[in-house]
Amino acid sequence: MQNNKLFKNTLTVGFGTLISRISGLLREILISSFFGATWITDAFLLAYTIPNLLRRLFAEGALSTSVVPVFSEYFISPSGKDRPQSFISAAFSGFTCIVGFVCLIGVFLAPRIVNLAALGFQDDPEKLLFTVRSTQIMFPFLLLISWSALLMGFLNTLHVFSWPAIAPFFFNLGTIVSLLSLRKFFGPYTLALGVIIGGLWQFLFQLPPLWQRGFTLQVIFRFWENEGFRRVLQLMLPVTFSLAVSQLNTLVDRIVASLCREGAVSALYFSDRLMEFPLGIFGVALSIAVLPPLSQSMWAGDMEEWQRTFWQGMRWVLFFVLPAVVFLMIFPLPLVTLVYRRGMFGASAAEMTAEALFWYAPGLVFFALNHLITRAFYSLHDTRTPVKVSLSAVLLNIGLDLWLVRFLDFSGVALATSFAAFFQFVFLMRFLRRKVQNFSFPLLGKWLFKGIVHMGIFTGCCVYLQSMVLDTSPLRFGYILCLLGTVYLVLPFILKMDERKVLLAILRDFQRGGGS
Repeated sequence: MQNNKLFKNTLTVGFGTLISRISGLLREILISSFFGATWITDAFLLAYTIPNLLRRLFAEGALSTSVVPVFSEYFISPSGKDRPQSFISAAFSGFTCIVGFVCLIGVFLAPRIVNLAALGFQDDPEKLLFTVRSTQIMFPFLLLISWSALLMGFLNTLHVFSWPAIAPFFFNLGTIVSLLSLRKFFGPYTLALGVIIGGLWQFLFQLPPLWQRGFTLQVIFRFWENEGFRRVLQLMLPVTFSLAVSQLNTLVDRIVASLCREGAVSALYFSDRLMEFPLGIFGVALSIAVLPPLSQSMWAGDMEEWQRTFWQGMRWVLFFVLPAVVFLMIFPLPLVTLVYRRGMFGASAAEMTAEALFWYAPGLVFFALNHLITRAFYSLHDTRTPVKVSLSAVLLNIGLDLWLVRFLDFSGVALATSFAAFFQFVFLMRFLRRKVQNFSFPLLGKWLFKGIVHMGIFTGCCVYLQSMVLDTSPLRFGYILCLLGTVYLVLPFILKMDERKVLLAILRDFQRGGGS
């Protein structure tokens, strides 16, 4: 059953994301334990920012999502047995050449780049030299992560989700192992070496499933002659621009927040990190899992199946993200206190972070839906429309930032972000309706009524339990989380919602030892 498969793939990606986030937290704990909040950590983070920014713009997201729609066509309308392999070889060779050239330029120009970025390091030659060398060591990470993004696109098209989902864990593991075993030999440069080792492990981990399906990474010299490679480049450019716009949006938010009271930037950052957990585990994971079936339905000309898959994705986003929104809005302070309040993070910082989280939370469901709708456009080979809407949303967000901070201080930045996400959702749906013929809205009717009752009962339970929270001990809060999770998953069976069928089918699969 297609719905079962889609949800199982979403769970697989979500579980990999959760493991990656937990291992990333362990990595940060080790870095802070070994090097503390010193000039070494400052210099490393600045050096890592430069190749990491290019990674966000070029490799992750833009590359993998652009590969899936093109690669899907090779299996829907094949004209030769070697076409999928020829596309893989051309894409691997072409991006190795392009990104490798960027890495060489980055290594060569690292001193100038660091001089422009590290204005505060100019008076400290030792810190400046460490930053330059660390940047040069880490620039090849861009090539490694680009290879990983390519493999992710290939494997997701082949409906292999578990290996790419878990692969980021090996990046964090590479850094952890490096810190524990190489620090005595390379000192602070172990931080940069760990990034390279982690990037290599993340790439190598994804090779076996590709080999198992009969494909290899081959180098060819006339890669530009492959039509699929050229189309991937065409799809990537708007996506890359969209990601650059989103980075600009984050920068503007932080600039505006810096004009508010002390601690505002940190409060927005820490609240955003909390919101990333449900967004990554459910919203982003589902958008990754839904892109291959959407692309393949489009190339098969079966737009009815395309719509069924799309609307099922919408239902799962609403089913799992809406309770997260309610929980974050009702329990912001207990959650922030439990996760962050220790050491220098006092009561005032916790209250500010909880306030920001409260205003961020309503936008969470629209962030998740926008990820899904954007992938729907990608499956239709339309990457320009999401970019145009995203740019309009950024301009709206900037205007709302400047207006709302007058009334809500730094929380106005969080509320502006939520409003902008809602605006983006409305216009993405409007343009998608124009693009897809016979576009219908099957979320109305019985499902909508049962969904409202479901969320109403869950919200009432949250409000009731909030009044019973007398302290924020881990035991009490864990009890509340388990109780609310149980209530939310039992209610679909009581209300006879369609979701219960998929949950039961997946439970039976796991009991039989089945996997995705």
